[in-house]
Amino acid sequence: MADHKGLQNGDSTKYFYFSGVMMLLCILGLGEGVRAEGNGGFAGSYLRIGLGAPAKAMGNAQVAVAADGFSNFYNPAVLPFLKNPVAGLSYSFMSLDRRFNYVGYARALPPRGGFAVGWIYSGVGNIRAYNSRGEDVGEILHGLHAVYFSFGMKLPTPFDRDRTGDGSGLQVLSFGISLKLLYERIGDGADFNYSGKGAGMDLGVLVHPWETLWFGYQIRDINSKLKSNTNNIFERGSTLDNRFPLIQKIGVAWQTPLSWLKVAYDFEWSTAGQEKHHWGFQAAGQGLAARAGWDDGRLTLGGGMQVRVYKSVRVLLDYAFVDDVVGEGVSHVFSWQFVFR
Repeated sequence: MADHKGLQNGDSTKYFYFSGVMMLLCILGLGEGVRAEGNGGFAGSYLRIGLGAPAKAMGNAQVAVAADGFSNFYNPAVLPFLKNPVAGLSYSFMSLDRRFNYVGYARALPPRGGFAVGWIYSGVGNIRAYNSRGEDVGEILHGLHAVYFSFGMKLPTPFDRDRTGDGSGLQVLSFGISLKLLYERIGDGADFNYSGKGAGMDLGVLVHPWETLWFGYQIRDINSKLKSNTNNIFERGSTLDNRFPLIQKIGVAWQTPLSWLKVAYDFEWSTAGQEKHHWGFQAAGQGLAARAGWDDGRLTLGGGMQVRVYKSVRVLLDYAFVDDVVGEGVSHVFSWQFVFR
């Protein structure tokens, strides 16, 4: 933090804005809750919340689960297994005036590829700005953005059962990569304007040895960081380099002998020293789905239904309930997926 001795009135006001906003964001944790250890005190917490009602209802146990409109977030290696093009949207009702929304599109590229693009928007609303005299001077605008460009490919192995080469048979191994552009802005629309920019990368692997079994691995936020310069805010500004912790996940998904029941488990660890367990269950059939999970200490529940709105378009409507943790309040997540023939 820059030395603020001798700041003029305008600089002092900016200093109070900046200090107050950053303190508030640290307290809120942007969705992970305040924790004395682990990932909660590090940058990029909005990318550790999880994405989409189906995944949230299954406790975020998704690194090995079959592809849908949000797969690029959990494991881009799943993208070549998409059966149809899909557009996904997600909206979250969260406590503490937090926002977390997503819009994206994904499709397979036969015979072996798949790609996705997506945009995550997160932030905190109703943050009041006060000057050095304690006067309310308006609302602070806060936004966090991540734009994803993801690609996955099935890799040929001696164990494939794709006799024709058109991708229709069982293919055992796939690899994926996601490149993401990161941006953060905090400002009052007038004098105070703080922003950070950066980029990062995720890698994923999927192993599909049998029709009913999947193993997945993801390493997330490789060199992800938000870099900013406060010279335009303070007389003695500085360069901030806020790095995200590197996160790894390994998981398994199993379609049980009960054709309607799928079970998933993920284990997660990070360079911040935090370890998490994610469990998920899905019962599906006749266009309906019920889900339950355990997201490292919080209960998750949800369900969904499928509606055909046109001959070539199906809509998947999903909901997830995420239980309270560390007094931050419950969350409600709604997702829409438009599946095209």
